[in-house]
Amino acid sequence: MLLFRPTSRASFFRALTTAILPSASVNSETTNILDRLRLLCNRGHIQEAICLFYTPNIPHSHQTYATLFQACAHHGYLHQGQELHHHLLTHNPKAPFDLYVTNHLINMYAKCGSLDYAHHLFEEMPHRNIVSWTGLISGYAQHGKADECFGLFSDMLANYLLPTEFAYASVLALCDGDRGKQVHALALKTSFDAYVYVANALITLYSKNFRCGGVDKDNVWTVFDGMEFPNLITWNSMLAGFQICELWDETVYVFTLMLRDGIGFDRATLLSVISSLCGANDIDAFSGLNYCFQLHCLTVKAGLISEIGVATALTKAYSNLGGEVADCYNLFMETSGHRDVMSQTGIITAFAERDPEEALFLFCQLQQEGLTPDRYTFSIVLKACAGLGTERHASAVHSQVIKSGFDDDSVLANSLIHAYGRTGSIAWSKQVFEEMGSRDTVSWNSMLKAHGLHGASQGGFAVVWPKEHPTR
Repeated sequence: MLLFRPTSRASFFRALTTAILPSASVNSETTNILDRLRLLCNRGHIQEAICLFYTPNIPHSHQTYATLFQACAHHGYLHQGQELHHHLLTHNPKAPFDLYVTNHLINMYAKCGSLDYAHHLFEEMPHRNIVSWTGLISGYAQHGKADECFGLFSDMLANYLLPTEFAYASVLALCDGDRGKQVHALALKTSFDAYVYVANALITLYSKNFRCGGVDKDNVWTVFDGMEFPNLITWNSMLAGFQICELWDETVYVFTLMLRDGIGFDRATLLSVISSLCGANDIDAFSGLNYCFQLHCLTVKAGLISEIGVATALTKAYSNLGGEVADCYNLFMETSGHRDVMSQTGIITAFAERDPEEALFLFCQLQQEGLTPDRYTFSIVLKACAGLGTERHASAVHSQVIKSGFDDDSVLANSLIHAYGRTGSIAWSKQVFEEMGSRDTVSWNSMLKAHGLHGASQGGFAVVWPKEHPTR
């Protein structure tokens, strides 16, 4: 019985790249071809590498096949990987089983989504090692197959194999609270809980299962405090977890520790902190704007102000906290040449209530730049139309909603009812209401409000009540 000891990250990669190499010596020409293939693959030139592989009279070794299988896995090139597999079987029909190549094959098929065939190869293997199990577990995890991933992980333990940190991280990514605690207990027992990959996965796990102020938050701190060398991903996982739970004070505390310890930060860090500021309920507007300004300064200093996501998050924060619209617009201008629908929608949101006419102008600018509005963009623009109070603008946006294929969207239908109601176009509100495939409470309330705004409350009851709520 072979019992595998816990392996480090370096030793795992050595196992992947050196396990059971071909016994025959590789001549200089083969080595040269292999080096050229690796260089092309590392630079992302996969098609060029494959063309070189298929060049006549080019010698092939197990390493060349494995190198290309790994590249196909990384880039999701399933078809090319299948052709290489066929080439391997055709040109080496009597070749003995090779664990090294088969592990790469399983990894390629699993990462490319062909999980059934990857599992078939796994079942057909006369011999397996920890890399075989981890490759298939990672594939199931990557494609969200929680039951299969956890089941295979359990089978691996039943075969007296101790998981690597990558196997732990993969299965933890899909665990719910109960399963996660079981895996956490095993990681503690096998001394893997302090490994960076495992600890990061545990922090993410408990963050997803937050019960604000409860045991999961305590578990996050327990895992974090037990790490000797947390990396930036660790810190960002902490911030993201607290941001999800809208724990503004915890978010600020963690970010302050990062700055104090000289950890540094990146785009993900800023997005979590700024987004947490947007959702803070226990902070006054003055303090919130002060924090926002400090984050803005840090963003500029770090050279991240041109990042669309960061600039958009700052725009939203300034807008939500009652900051000057001019500041929002200046941030928007920082993204000139790099804008997307998200950034455009962010600035439209900032203007929708305070300056609806400018919001409509920005909506027109979005379309002139060749961007396609999404359902959220249309919802914000209809809010601006409601604030402007003109039927002409609401009708123009309505036609674009229909043209874009969102006419069956209940959220947009509710927005249209509200916009037409604010402009006094009760007939249009009624038409949108009656054409809705399904209505919710917002639909009924919007219709009643549309009539009530213009002194036609009896008409609102006449439209709403008899249709679907007949009296006895």
